[in-house]
Amino acid sequence: MYRTFINSFKVSFAEGANQFIYFLKRIPLIGKKIPEKLYKKTDAKLTIGIISQVLGLFGGFFRKAFYIGIMVILPAYLISDSLIKDKTKLLPIFFHIFAFLSLVLGPLIKSTIINKYDKQAFNMIILMRADAREYYISSIIYINLKDFVHFVIPMLIIGSIIGFSPLKALIFIMELIALRFIGEYLHIKVYFKTKSALTEKNIYMTIVILGSILLAYLLPALELTVDFQKILFNAYIAIFVICLGAAAFIYIFNYKNYTVISKKLLTKDNLFKLGSIKTDMKFGDVKIDEKKMSKEDLDSKSFSKKEGYEYLNALFFKRHRRIMVTPIRNRSVIIGIVFLICMYFVIFMPQHREDIVSQIQKSTALFVFLMYLMSTGERICKAMFYNCDMSLLRYTYYRESKVILSNFTSRLKRVVMLNIIPAAALCLALIIIIAAAGYSSNLIAMIPVFLCILCLACFFSIHHLFMYYVIQPYTAELTVKSPLFKIINAVMYFVCYGCLQIKTSSYYFTLGVLGVTVIYMAAALVVTYKAAPKTFRLK
Repeated sequence: MYRTFINSFKVSFAEGANQFIYFLKRIPLIGKKIPEKLYKKTDAKLTIGIISQVLGLFGGFFRKAFYIGIMVILPAYLISDSLIKDKTKLLPIFFHIFAFLSLVLGPLIKSTIINKYDKQAFNMIILMRADAREYYISSIIYINLKDFVHFVIPMLIIGSIIGFSPLKALIFIMELIALRFIGEYLHIKVYFKTKSALTEKNIYMTIVILGSILLAYLLPALELTVDFQKILFNAYIAIFVICLGAAAFIYIFNYKNYTVISKKLLTKDNLFKLGSIKTDMKFGDVKIDEKKMSKEDLDSKSFSKKEGYEYLNALFFKRHRRIMVTPIRNRSVIIGIVFLICMYFVIFMPQHREDIVSQIQKSTALFVFLMYLMSTGERICKAMFYNCDMSLLRYTYYRESKVILSNFTSRLKRVVMLNIIPAAALCLALIIIIAAAGYSSNLIAMIPVFLCILCLACFFSIHHLFMYYVIQPYTAELTVKSPLFKIINAVMYFVCYGCLQIKTSSYYFTLGVLGVTVIYMAAALVVTYKAAPKTFRLK
């Protein structure tokens, strides 16, 4: 068992190192200095893999802390409206939510053994002929031991803040691990009785997930909190749960049919199905349903005067208008809902009018982040790749400079026009709110804000299309493997978020946005013309 465990680690190290090397080779300038022969150096890859595992160990603490903070503490704080002043209100809700999410929901919907999409298990058991029983048992022990360690430090820190002892933290984690073993036992039993996994039963999964979430959050909101502290930290119950978990682990340890499970679950078809599921998750929102296309969508007579790539793009945007228009409509609806809420306050609560107008006037920097979130440029680029460019990029003529520039400018016009719609709706909503509040005289001073919103819509349209042509992050297998694309997107997010901290007048801020937009557009045209013939290709 020990040898199987070590070998699975070696394979995991090598695979992780290969992915890391590939990632580094895709980074401009740095990538050219990394030799291909690094893939052959097993010792170096093992070293990289060990480093990545060590970093992953530290990352695990942050992931568990993030999970507890966002999914448990934050809702408990919002429901109890007390964090430091009155811990007696917070603690019961904290353990109530945590218990339903981690002690009930987790073990019922997740299994290490009955998992037909486990790529590492497929590699080790099917390809490398490892003993199925040894692999599964070592994996269960490692995963639960790692989670135990990852939970300990966040729980001890959180306990010192909200007021429960280290002993309670350790008991809670031990019960969590015990219930996971019990969950594995149930998954195995159900699989051999029904010949199907619990996780594949849609009705079961829907009931368990929705039921657990509703019980976790709705009951405390209705002041019907279950005091799990009296249950979980009762000595007899805690010993019973831990002993039951130990019995379940002994059953799992002595179980003999792991080979049968692996042969039935770990197949190429299941892994390919996993790949198609991931693809659907990434590109499902831009797939076109040909059955829903009308004769009007297929009619090309209205574009008879157009020619070349202008005709191609006009036809493409018409036939895929549902993909393009749906997110625009959704954003406009959200703007409309917020507008109606604001109008309610303006009309029926006149004492808030001044505050609302004042807040709008101070929100110029906020609109940067808001327009970044509202932009549909990335979705449109994804639709263009999936439904058009993925096929045409196989031809050399489609990658010529003139063709690329012609396509880029034609598409840019349409993307900008689409993103201008919610921007214009937002400006109109702001104008009506200010006028209805009785501050019509302030509208002239608000012109820079409106111009800023429109400029930002143009800027993000250019940005996403520019990134698509110069980096082209999508592969023929419908994955995103460009580290530069991910880095730039992350930087853009943090820059837009950082704009929330900028304190300056709307006039100067608008001038800055306008200047950046004009310069960015000019640079995008030049760089696209020169660089895109080399970068805009099928990878």
